[in-house]
Amino acid sequence: MNAQTVDNPRKKVLVMGSAILDVILTIPSLPKSGEDVFAKQEESFVGGCAYNVANILKRCGVNYDLMVPIGNGPNGKRIQEQLIEDNHSLIIKDNHEDNGWCLSIVEEGGERTFITMTGIENDWKPEWFEHIDIFAYDYIYLSGYTFEGHSASVVLEELKGKKKDAKIIFDPSPRARHLNKDFLQNLFQLNTIVHCNVSELAALTGTTEMKEGVSRLNSITSEPVIVTMGGDGTLYYAEEGFGECKEAPIIPVDTIGAGDAHMGGFIAGLVAGKSIREACCWGNVMARKIVQVRGGKLP
Repeated sequence: MNAQTVDNPRKKVLVMGSAILDVILTIPSLPKSGEDVFAKQEESFVGGCAYNVANILKRCGVNYDLMVPIGNGPNGKRIQEQLIEDNHSLIIKDNHEDNGWCLSIVEEGGERTFITMTGIENDWKPEWFEHIDIFAYDYIYLSGYTFEGHSASVVLEELKGKKKDAKIIFDPSPRARHLNKDFLQNLFQLNTIVHCNVSELAALTGTTEMKEGVSRLNSITSEPVIVTMGGDGTLYYAEEGFGECKEAPIIPVDTIGAGDAHMGGFIAGLVAGKSIREACCWGNVMARKIVQVRGGKLP
């Protein structure tokens, strides 16, 4: 199947999170402690979960706003230039700090490991929300990177002002186990669809049995739960029960941005009025495309 563009200007998405610089290194495999390994630096480019998701939504023709903080420094300058080039909205400019950057280490086979130097994108402030009307959005994407530390309380308070039936699509991120459980419980009461991978599901629920973990989350959120399984496709739970959406396996160039691409395709499917299964399949299509290119952005 091919993901189609969305023609639904009545539905609007807020993409809330980070834009940072990504630096890619390729290595045969991660070294053990004390070892040395030769690496090859591939390139550096603008990335970050929210930026990657927004690029997919833009490709699908979704009506969205990209809410990422732009800091003061060389990283922020480059990110702002890229956002302008991509025709993304510039909602937040904050001169207190520069944006962060991420070292993305890619092994043979495409698996990636991140080492991140954080910046302004991890220091959310209430005054940033003066630039938007949270009530105007039907879907709100939120990354776990933005829901960590003191930023979680700031974001949670603002999300309480959303329209009652607006859905939050939450990506807990690879740092799911570091998230505050009390804040998560409050977030899960706000019509939150959890979209995660297998390891993130285990971190959130305390079980490695996927269907049990999904059931636990659904019992808390009363909303669909989506679990991406890499080359094995997507497991989901919705009103009709459990289901899976699969694609033929491929050999990835790297897996950077695969989860973000799936998220973007999934949200685009929801905006288009598709079922949870169809939206998951849209996500699979976009993730399949992104793992065939270097980095987290389609050309």
